[in-house]
Amino acid sequence: MIQSKRGAGLIAIAVVFAAISAAMIGLFLTGRVRGMDDAGFAAAAFVRTEEWTSFFHVFTYLGSAVVLAPLGVTFIVFLFVKRWKAEAVVLLLVLGGGELLNEIMKAIFARPRPTDFHLIPLPESFSFPSGHAMIAPAFYCMLAFFISRWQEKKGWAVFVQPLMLALVVLLSVSRVYLGVHFLSDVVTGFCLAMCGYCFVRYGYERHLERKRDTVQPVIPTR
Repeated sequence: MIQSKRGAGLIAIAVVFAAISAAMIGLFLTGRVRGMDDAGFAAAAFVRTEEWTSFFHVFTYLGSAVVLAPLGVTFIVFLFVKRWKAEAVVLLLVLGGGELLNEIMKAIFARPRPTDFHLIPLPESFSFPSGHAMIAPAFYCMLAFFISRWQEKKGWAVFVQPLMLALVVLLSVSRVYLGVHFLSDVVTGFCLAMCGYCFVRYGYERHLERKRDTVQPVIPTR
């Protein structure tokens, strides 16, 4: 059976992120995100340097379709070829499901992009919620989870997931820094990503557990 504390922990974290996401959507619909968004741009302006700008200008593309689409397809095909079908389906869920939900939400809320300043060209899509913050974190965190499992006997494996979490936070922050998203877009997208990641990971671990339970022990004959 799945470790009760870990399973309960994943569900609890997912519920917390879902609640924050719902609260953010409520604040957006009632027009109460202006203060947060202004604070986000003010913080970005305060820390802005040529070095950070150069870094984020390149780093932000890790969350773009130009990178995620071929990377995702490559890993999913590889997993199917290796007959790791459950892992392939999980990556397809977090990547494809995140993309579909993000497009639906953007169409529903139809929030224009910020125009006060932007350090890269503004995408043509709507702003709320951020696609970079909603799709890439779930995909990269799930990939990090798989790597840490596959390499669990290696000492460095314990650092994979915390490091990846830090990187996806930076990736999400890059959208506000570059002026192509409001902070509320990013917070909402990131919380939805982490909610989806926790639920899908919980389902995956339950699948592994059921698979182990179906394996009957071999009783040696005399």
